[in-house]
Amino acid sequence: MPTKAIGSISSTGEGVIQGNEPEGDGVKVPAKLCNLPPLHSIATQVLSLSADENMDLPKLASVIEADPAFAAEVLFLANSPLFGFPSKMHVLRHAVSVLGLDRIKALTMTVAMRAFLGQASPLVRQCWRHSCASAVVAEEISKNFEVPGDRAYTAALMHDIGRLGLLKSYPREVAPVLTAQYKEPSDVLTAEHAVVSVDHGKAGGWLVKTWAFPVAFAEICERHHDPIREQEAALLQVVKAGCRMAEVLGYSAIRYQNLPAYAEVISAMPERARRHKFPSEEELRANVEARLAAFEQ
Repeated sequence: MPTKAIGSISSTGEGVIQGNEPEGDGVKVPAKLCNLPPLHSIATQVLSLSADENMDLPKLASVIEADPAFAAEVLFLANSPLFGFPSKMHVLRHAVSVLGLDRIKALTMTVAMRAFLGQASPLVRQCWRHSCASAVVAEEISKNFEVPGDRAYTAALMHDIGRLGLLKSYPREVAPVLTAQYKEPSDVLTAEHAVVSVDHGKAGGWLVKTWAFPVAFAEICERHHDPIREQEAALLQVVKAGCRMAEVLGYSAIRYQNLPAYAEVISAMPERARRHKFPSEEELRANVEARLAAFEQ
């Protein structure tokens, strides 16, 4: 049975969302969530193109260049100190050829997410940092799960899109949920459902399906708080691991009463993943900080 969250979350009056849209899978989607603008279309095209084994880099560059402002943002990140290139890259095609498909895909998704969030309030920034940290960690440990780094990064970056979507759609109702303290993730889901009639997992699954993102992303959004299981998809495992490790490193979207130690999280990983050494807590935190600094400049 879920334990009650510390903090007061109203489930009546202003917290009740009217005008929900019934979905085929039984999920009732809050009306304002239905009106959210989609993630940038270029991000969707890049995801689609990168799944094509015959896709070439010039074609990818031309897709991104179709929106000059978006391309400029990608180029700006490509020129960040994170990559340490001795000379500045002035043309996106040059950046694509130097960085390669995996890194450009990750940067494209990062820019798309930043554009989706717009002007970040403290709570949005809190959730954004968790998503970014989870993505960086998932990429760092992707070899442990035999998942390509760019896939791990992109899926982890998107895993909490439902929470970000709810926060953008219903900031007043969702803010108390994000500022309370909880014992278990299930308590958070219960609190969200009380104020907006849906939790962020279901909301995220609906969003990525609506945006025609890969089917695996919907499962990741809906199930990232479940325990990691050996028999489930490796991509889902690495995103769950990235989310948990980001939390214990200090990049949590939610305040929990007690978080396990880093070593405890590692010991709970599937045996197959533990056959390879995980990065140290200090090394991983330093990598996350460096990437966040680049993304937030």
